Order: sequence, then structure tokens, then C-alpha cells
Amino acid sequence: MAEQKRFERLKEGDPLVEELASGKYPWWNTIVALSHTDKDINIQVRGSYLNVYFKMGNLLKVGMDGRKVICQTHYKYLVGALDDVYVDLKTESDHLSVKGPCPLVTSLLEGKNFRLVKQNISTYAGEEKQIQSRLVEKNKDTLLDAEISFSDYEDLTNTEDGNTRIDLANCDKNRDVLVFVELKQIFDTRLYSGEINKQIAKYVAFAEKHQEHLVEAYNNVIQVKRALNVISEVSYLASVNIQEVEPRPILVIAGYDQDIINAKKQKIIDNLETSNLSGLYFFGTDVDLNFKSGKNKDIFI
Repeated sequence: MAEQKRFERLKEGDPLVEELASGKYPWWNTIVALSHTDKDINIQVRGSYLNVYFKMGNLLKVGMDGRKVICQTHYKYLVGALDDVYVDLKTESDHLSVKGPCPLVTSLLEGKNFRLVKQNISTYAGEEKQIQSRLVEKNKDTLLDAEISFSDYEDLTNTEDGNTRIDLANCDKNRDVLVFVELKQIFDTRLYSGEINKQIAKYVAFAEKHQEHLVEAYNNVIQVKRALNVISEVSYLASVNIQEVEPRPILVIAGYDQDIINAKKQKIIDNLETSNLSGLYFFGTDVDLNFKSGKNKDIFI
């Protein structure tokens, strides 16, 4: 049987991290600075590359090809604005080719172009992504990761819902443990059918099986983010040394306002296996993800 893949993240001494930390790339320094001033931009660490998100749309993937730093973004974010709503096509051509230029953004971070790219990403970002982005901003002092893929790890992807991502990973400041967070909107039918329980169960299995690797990986994340100035030396995360994983995730449910939460909360709870949860939080506009009971926040540990 083939050896199972380890859950890993970049380390401080990896070539990509050392290259970006060298100061040789002004564009990277610009992105890091933006991550501290633009509430919709965040930087997350992967196994061999970095993701820069805007409203949780993948603005930029930064990696290495040999000794060279490489960057990628999706072409759909680079389509420029046209003067007219409609584009003329050449009727005399075999395949209706476009008449004249179809403008593309030519410099990602240049002011006017960057605004256009962000507008394009916003167009593609669904409501849940925008809510997720708000949660990342609200919890930036403890948030370790977002959009965590486990598609490469064992049989956890062989499930009916096909979901292979966990929304968030937080370092709880009250218990100093790593905990995963799943986000759902209050009208999501999976909350009422019991389907959410299958999804949560596989997150628990993933966390239990990979506890040792998760601890090591996310301590590496902290060191990488410090080295790249993504987190400051005086932040909570900068001094944390994760020792433990809470395998049961927190389920956070966007309820928009208290009247909707009051109307739906009990029916959702009735369909949940709360034994597989460490917390259940309902919220309107934002929520502190750290373990602390309160209005609309139940802790099960």
C-alpha cells in the first residue's frame, strides 16, 4: 500500500519564503502592505505556494519554478471594461472573430487596473465567499488559514457531497488549540436534512488522523507569516506555539438578523449531531470565532 500523503505547509527556510523575504520583489511588499490595510485581502500558506485572496477569490498564486518565483491569476479577472456593452464580431470570418481589441488588464497592481481586477473578482464572488471574507477580517488576530483543501488525503474525498475543503482554521486564543471552522448560510438545506452531519464527521476524522501533522504544519504557517511580515511580531499569533488540535470543528451559521436566527435556530439544532461539534455560532454580520459562550454561541467542550 502506498504511503499516505502528509498534511504539510511551507516552512520558513523554504526557497520561496526566503526569496520573498529578501526584499527583491517590490510587488510582494505591496501585496503584504495591502493585506494590512485592505480588509478584503488576505494571504494564506499552502504546501508549496502562497495564495493571495480578495473577497476569498483567488487573486494570486505565488510559487516557484526551479529557482524562479512565478505568479498566476485567472484570466477572467483580467478582462478589461469596454466602452460599449456589445462587442462587434466579424461576420466574414469562419468563426466570428472579435473586431478590434478585447482589452485585458496589463499590470495587476497598477491603480486603475487593480480596481478593475477587484471589481471582476467581486462579480464572481458569491455571498458565502463575501461572508467568509468578513470572518477572516474579523478574526485576523487568530486566523491561521482559509479554504483548506484536503483533496489529496486518503479516502475523505470519497463522499457523496464531494466537498474537499474546510472553510477556516483558527488558533483559539482562549484554549491555544487549532480548530477548524465550517461556514454555512442559515437557509442552506443541508442544515435541515442532516446532510451537514456527514460533512462534519469527515472533518473530525481528518483532524483526528492528522493531529501531529496539523500541529507541525500550522506552527510552520505562523513562522512563514512572521518571516513575510503577514503577521506582526507583537500579534497574538506571533508568540503562539500550537500543541493541540481540537478535532471537532465549530459550525458558524450566517443568520443575517436576530429575527431570522430566532425563527430557524431550534430546527437546525434538532437536525445536528452536536457531539461532533466543539461550537455552534449563529451571527448577523460578524462573529468572534474563539471559544466563549454568549448570545447565539454554544460551546460543547
